[in-house]
Amino acid sequence: MSHENDRRWFEELAIFSDHVRVPYANGSSYASQFLYRELSARGHGVTVVGPQDPDAQKSELPPRHLSLPSLPLRNHPGFNLAMPTRKGLSAIRKADFDIVLAQTSSALLDAGVWLRHKHGVPLVCVNIVHMPSIYNVMLPDSLHRTAAVRWLFGEKVIPWIERMMADMYNAGDALVVLSPGLKQYWEERGVEVPIHVIPRAIERKVFDRTDLPDPFPPSAKPGKRLLVVCRHTREKSVDRLLRIFASHLLPRVEGISLTLVGDGPDHDALRRLANELRIGDQTHFVGERALNEMSAWYRHADLFVYSSLSETYGQVVSEALWCGLPVVALDDGMGVAGQVSHGDDGFLIDPVHPDADLWFARSVELILNNPGLRARLGAAAVDLARARSEPSACVTRYMEVFEVAKDHASRGAREAAWKTYRRLGRWTMMHLIVATLGLVRRPVQLNRNEAPTGTWTLPTGATTAGQGVARA
Repeated sequence: MSHENDRRWFEELAIFSDHVRVPYANGSSYASQFLYRELSARGHGVTVVGPQDPDAQKSELPPRHLSLPSLPLRNHPGFNLAMPTRKGLSAIRKADFDIVLAQTSSALLDAGVWLRHKHGVPLVCVNIVHMPSIYNVMLPDSLHRTAAVRWLFGEKVIPWIERMMADMYNAGDALVVLSPGLKQYWEERGVEVPIHVIPRAIERKVFDRTDLPDPFPPSAKPGKRLLVVCRHTREKSVDRLLRIFASHLLPRVEGISLTLVGDGPDHDALRRLANELRIGDQTHFVGERALNEMSAWYRHADLFVYSSLSETYGQVVSEALWCGLPVVALDDGMGVAGQVSHGDDGFLIDPVHPDADLWFARSVELILNNPGLRARLGAAAVDLARARSEPSACVTRYMEVFEVAKDHASRGAREAAWKTYRRLGRWTMMHLIVATLGLVRRPVQLNRNEAPTGTWTLPTGATTAGQGVARA
């Protein structure tokens, strides 16, 4: 299908991203890759703007990119912090972008604000990070366990960061969030620009595949396979899931197993916990897997289980539902709750109820012991996921937001030059602080399997929006 009419008024679009190379499984980076491909296929010139990555190979970079000088975030290998320089800002300006889509959780967003207010370039921001989870990533265990430190971050630091982010969003022209819960979240924190809810699209070339062999270990018996896919890091609450499995599921469901796909700083600690709980033989830690393999894990599992309360979206939940896998998850009021329809394609459990863990387990048990119910939930999951995450619909909604942003920018006031340049100073300060905090926690291991993480381009003619089942 021709996308000639989709070109509309803008020819050059910038995607601001914290990863010009995608070093590990990362939902926001995969979303940037998807939009890069789809908007390029519609005739737009798309350039990825982000931090220089000293470890990047040419084949890992998008064909059109602009890399800014950067500082490494030492505790998170592969994550770099873009820094403002005269040369870098000049390169951004000379690129003559018609619009900026800022898919970034860092102060790189201030580069978009600078373009918006100094040069009139419309700015669309995307909220990709759950702010209260930030300190989970930065602090070592010893500090995280300290009540005074948690209070300081929870009551002082995080509210300050939220105010700063709301200020940056309001300096743009539109904010995209991934769930209705986050729309309310940012409205309550003072965001006044138009807020649009756009769930992430599914990459059909990857997740429509049904021809992949069963990847599960032989000891994981079909019919009783639980699957969780996520980074193994503190805020995902995988330890809670392991305890639910040990206390409430393994004693009651014969042949049950739990397979954990993913890697991260707490990977080894979670394996130790599984052994301490004496569930090591029934839990399978398979590490991070290649994106092109993931359809097989979802389609050969029986139920997806999720305990995270830190999701702006939770791309893995969307992928599971798309593949017809029912979900039992904690009700986060945000990204996960925006995808799972309680009673239709899975169950959501109140995370703070005194019997939450027991209810979680009983929901899992109910589905595993009732094949008819599992089939009904799985069929509904497919239908609802396609209504929510169809690629062509997702791109169309972004195009509509770009129109809103253009109109808002044409009517919106410009900041005084001194305020715009003050933002660049804040950008510098913030990234220096974050880079310093990155020295506090030892570097984590991510993607130790060296699994391929998706690409910025697809083979000629292999665009994904609107396609049916695709075969690689």
